Amino acid sequence: MKKIQFVLALLFIISSCQKKSDYSKLTYNQKANELIQQVLINESCNCVMEISDMTMIKTSMAENPRFDIRKEIVKKLHLRNKEQLDTLENISKSFILDTVFLKHKNIKIIKRDSITISNIIKDHSRELIKKCPNGVLSFTKPILHEEGRIALVDAKVAFFSCLSSPLKIYIYRNEKWVCDKN
Repeated sequence: MKKIQFVLALLFIISSCQKKSDYSKLTYNQKANELIQQVLINESCNCVMEISDMTMIKTSMAENPRFDIRKEIVKKLHLRNKEQLDTLENISKSFILDTVFLKHKNIKIIKRDSITISNIIKDHSRELIKKCPNGVLSFTKPILHEEGRIALVDAKVAFFSCLSSPLKIYIYRNEKWVCDKN
């Protein structure tokens, strides 16, 4: 009888952990989409670059291997250590962009594979400028901390600048994401 109770208690603990994990991914996705939506509205942007499958950290390491983005994120988010960052990064892997919002606001998604050097040379950039007169914003998958109250995102104008932009911290206040100027 005690073995059955032990097995049932173990199963309950395992299933509770799984539900909490699923909930945190749903909460992350909701908060990350709210952040991206707020930035798009603030920037009056009508086009967004398709978000890469890679996380912010993997994207940065591919673009600039000399820059220690992990150290920078730990510092900016006041994390305890890089293991805590690993946990937050793993949650960000599940990000799915809310395309319903984008369609409702008439914001176009520009496919990554549609922007190639040969297309730019063939003057497809004029088509893009006509399609997206306010520019195209590019985002990495946001990293959220403190149960979705603090976020870090790399948001920049896509392919019109070779300069990297500083990572921006956003704080969720009064039902709105606000860029932290500090």
